[in-house]
Amino acid sequence: MTPQAPISFHRAEYGGEAISMMRCRWCGRGLDGEFFRANGDMICAVCAERARAALPRNDRNVFARAAGAGVLTALAASLVYLMLVRLMSFDRYGFVMAFGAIGVGYAIGYAMRQSARGAGGRRYQWTAAVLTYVAITVVFSAMTLAVADLPFWAYPALALAPVADLFLGHFQLGATEIFFASIGIRWAWGLLRAHPLKVTGPERLVAVEEPGKSVA
Repeated sequence: MTPQAPISFHRAEYGGEAISMMRCRWCGRGLDGEFFRANGDMICAVCAERARAALPRNDRNVFARAAGAGVLTALAASLVYLMLVRLMSFDRYGFVMAFGAIGVGYAIGYAMRQSARGAGGRRYQWTAAVLTYVAITVVFSAMTLAVADLPFWAYPALALAPVADLFLGHFQLGATEIFFASIGIRWAWGLLRAHPLKVTGPERLVAVEEPGKSVA
């Protein structure tokens, strides 16, 4: 009895011609001649085009719009944060500062993400981190230093107070302010991560050769 050729589940043969049976990982279409990769998945040209169209646009104008939204949100969030801190009693001071910092960071990160239509990355994260730090430390410094007569335009300079406290004999106070700011920064940073999807290609589809046989 003549031994039969091994069965291949990767291709079918019609009239001696090998036709690939590999399929798109997303839609299930057969891959004909070429394919694309989306984060390692082999996909067809149709899915690749749709994926690229869905990727958020990330240029200078988008970043400027997101940064502007972040600045406005930082101003609003810091005012709300200041009112909450003033209204709460001293025994709940730490609780309000911690959860208020989370709210400030989340608000800034969310506003920038929405304004950028989902775009993200390092420049967005660093911008949000700076805005969150300033918004939180200005409120904290305004409360501890009692600067009621300070002009409005000078308030951003209070963001330097925590760093100065570290070297001017108020280490615990400065470290506490920076700690609360880091809580908010962590939330803003996470909301503005870069879009993970990456589409590459096209690549040629190479026929799979069965053991003991050669493709002409």
